[in-house]
Formats: sequence, structure tokens, C-alpha cells
Amino acid sequence: MKKKLFNYAFFLLGVTMTVTSCTTKNDPQPVPTSKEVILKSNITGTRSLVKDSTYVLEGNVFVSGTINIQAGTIIKGDKLTKGALIIVQGGKINAVGTPTEPIVFTSRMEPGLRAAGDWGGVILVGKAPCNQSDPTVEGLSQPLHFGGGTDAADNSGTMQYCRIEFGGIALQPDNEINGMTFCAVGSGTTIDHIQVSYAGDDSYEWFGGNVNAKYMIAYCGLDDEYDTDFGYSGHVQFALGVRNSRVADVSTSNGFESDNNATGTLDTPVTSAVFSNVTLIGPWKTPTMSNVNSMFGAGMHIRRNSSLSAFNSVFAGWNKGLLLDATTTYANATSGSLAIQNCALVASKVIAVTGANGVTDQQALDFFNTTGFGNQIIADNATAGISTSFYDASKTGTAALPTSFLPASGSPLLGAAKFTHTKLQNSFFDKTPTFIGAFGATDWTKEAWVNFDPQNTVY
Repeated sequence: MKKKLFNYAFFLLGVTMTVTSCTTKNDPQPVPTSKEVILKSNITGTRSLVKDSTYVLEGNVFVSGTINIQAGTIIKGDKLTKGALIIVQGGKINAVGTPTEPIVFTSRMEPGLRAAGDWGGVILVGKAPCNQSDPTVEGLSQPLHFGGGTDAADNSGTMQYCRIEFGGIALQPDNEINGMTFCAVGSGTTIDHIQVSYAGDDSYEWFGGNVNAKYMIAYCGLDDEYDTDFGYSGHVQFALGVRNSRVADVSTSNGFESDNNATGTLDTPVTSAVFSNVTLIGPWKTPTMSNVNSMFGAGMHIRRNSSLSAFNSVFAGWNKGLLLDATTTYANATSGSLAIQNCALVASKVIAVTGANGVTDQQALDFFNTTGFGNQIIADNATAGISTSFYDASKTGTAALPTSFLPASGSPLLGAAKFTHTKLQNSFFDKTPTFIGAFGATDWTKEAWVNFDPQNTVY
């Protein structure tokens, strides 16, 4: 469900301003090597990929059987044929990496020539409920429908310790694949320790379903970090997003973008995802930065009758911290079906809390500041103790990368978490953190499975 007409020329201009720049017209096509195994046929039985070979996705590869991927395996998406991996309803992926041997889905282009949208991405399609009767998966070469599911516990497999880099290719304008897409994926599916980097559209998007996820990274994508639609009602904990201040989409790039559906109807199930311990780092490290893309939006843009909830989370350096959009969304907030509690809006460039489409700024602010909600508005990133968490687009190579996501000693983010709300009272959520955001005393992005410089990695 895209909310834009994708301006591909603008996208190419934007990505050339980053360390991942390349030019589509003059890109040399990779030369196949003896270790490359081409994947271009649909998988209907069981196929196992092993780490002593490198695999290349040519075109859309649909899995209706089972694909097993060994820890340490490299899978590359072909740019010319718009390679993508799609696990269809009834199919399964078992991609179980380890902290020291992650599974990597990446561009087939050589180091220095990779760019957002080089290939498709990874798509899981399940049989869980969504609030649309016959939707189709975006960005594919042939229609793939996924509506009408009734199995909330459906199992599409397991993905752990995986990286997905330079995906998000546009099949055509307004029809793009995300870095990782979940379509009606059920809670029987296991998702944790996933990093999506340099996606040419959203880093993650959920269309309905109930799948849960932990330890997620959205890094330097083009459009939104975490997009929830069509009645997604799963849970996510320990999630990070980091933006390149010079790269945003013409549709406006947000941290969270959440809709019940494209027209904001009351169709059920209602989008009611619950996020906790999220850190979304926007473009504004300081208010005087130059060359910040004008198309950045809000840390949280909740609209179109969504009931997304966020707890114990930090939204720093966005134009707007929280945007409550539409009277139906505001009604969800005041009724309690949408909750924002123990969250911090840090260094908002334009305004910390605002409303739109029938919701006044004062109404939105009064909701955010409700006594007992424990929310904070913090003036600057230095006060919050998170200045080291930003991508610095004025620098090149590794000098541009964040150095640490840990809040500094004395930060108001430390010791501010609470897990008393009824929406957090299930076994999925780890209720031991005392910090808000994704980090306390341990920076889990320092583990070997994470890579913030995939442009220069030799695979």
C-alpha cells in the first residue's frame, strides 16, 4: 500500500549523495564466478543453500516448498533481472544465522558500486488475518494475492541473524519492494536479529498478520523505517532506525508510518501493533545542520484510524516527533486503543507533537502529556546523551557511521522504562529493561552480525 508516486529520478539523485552511490546507466554487470549458483526457478520441494557457495537470485524466485539456508551463506540479488525471494503462503524459510556467521542477502554489484534498490528484497507471505479481502504483494512481476487468511498462528519459518542490504527495487512507479516485507505473516513465524540496510523503499513493512520480532535494525533506508498497515497486530521489541540526513523519499520519510488501511476505514482486524524499546534516530543531530533533505517527516506518523502503540521508546532528531493524523486516530488515542507511554521526543526540528486533519496541535500535545503516561520532550540530543548515535553525512566512509548507541551517563532515558500497561502483559516482551529506547548499558549493534558499512564489504 504505497502512499506516493515514486520519483525514480529523484531517488537516484538522492543516493548518489551517499557513500553507496552508483549510476544505473553505466553500471558494469557482474561477471559470474565458479562459486556462484544461480537461483531462478521456483522452489516447490526442499532446497538447501550452504555457505561454501554464493547464490544469485535472478528474477522473482517463489518458494512454495521449504528453503533452508545455512549460517554464513551469502545470497545476492541480481540487478538486471530484479531478483527477489518470495516465500508464498504455505512455503517456509529456515534462515538461521548465528551472531558470528550471519546470513547475508545483498546486492550482486561489486564494492563501491552498490546502491539502494539494486535488487528486490525478502518477502514473506502467510495465512494470518488482514483487513483487506484480496490485496496483492507489491513490486512483483506477477500478481500474488494474500487476503482472507484466518490462521493467526501461521508459521512461515524462521529468520535469525540475517542482513538484507541494498534491496527495495521498483518494478515500476508506485510499485516497489521493501527491504523486508511481511504479508499476513502469522505468530508461528520466528523473526529476530535482522538488519535491513540501504533499502530503496521502506526498510520493513507489515501488511496485516501477527508476527512478532526482536532486535531489528533499519539503516539508511529511503522511505519509512517501520511501516504498519492492513491490521498488523504483532509485537516488536528492541528496534533501531538510523537515517542518512541527505536521503529521503518524495512521499515523506518517517520513522513509524502506520495506517489501518489506505482509506482509514474501520475494517478489522485494526492495525494495533505494539512496539517497545525502540530508538529511531532521524536526520537532525543539531538544529543548524546543512543539506538536510526537505522530505523528512515525523518519528511517529500515526494516521488513517491506526491504533499502533509505542512504549519505552526514543524518537530523536525528526522534524516532528509525534504526528497524530485524523480524528479517527485521535479517537483511538483518547479511548486507549492507541497508547504512547514512557516515550521521549528528542530535538524535534519543527515541533515535538502535532496534529492534522481535524486534530489540533494542542489536542495532540495534551494527549502526549497526559498525567501518568510518563512521556518526555527533550530539547536536544546532547541533553538526552545520544549525540553519538547519528549518521554524519558530511563525512565519508567509516567516519560517517554512528559510534555508539548507548545513552551517556546521567541521560534521562536511563531508568525511565515501565512495563505496567496491559498491552505489554504477555510473554513476548522482555520486561527487565530499565531504559527507554533500544539500548541501556549494552550496545548490541557491536556484535559481529551487524554491518554498518556494507558498501565496502567483500562478499
